[in-house]
Amino acid sequence: MEPELETFRDNVDLWIKQIRREFTEFSELPGIVNENADNIQHNYELIYELKDEIEELKQEINALKLIQIISLKQKMNQKAEEQTQA
Repeated sequence: MEPELETFRDNVDLWIKQIRREFTEFSELPGIVNENADNIQHNYELIYELKDEIEELKQEINALKLIQIISLKQKMNQKAEEQTQA
């Protein structure tokens, strides 16, 4: 009976150690989850900032296109006037 009792005691010690280790890992989990949630929130903020910047760039590109079109029309009008005068 003595060896069986010793084996049982060793098993119980191992179970307790395993439970403590798993509990420690579990207690660290909320911190990791919170850190990940904060990182995700920060990433969303960066995405929205980039989205706004992209929208501004689109507007600037459209403005440059309009300026270029106006410039080309003026050049075409100048050439047309030059040809009519010649």
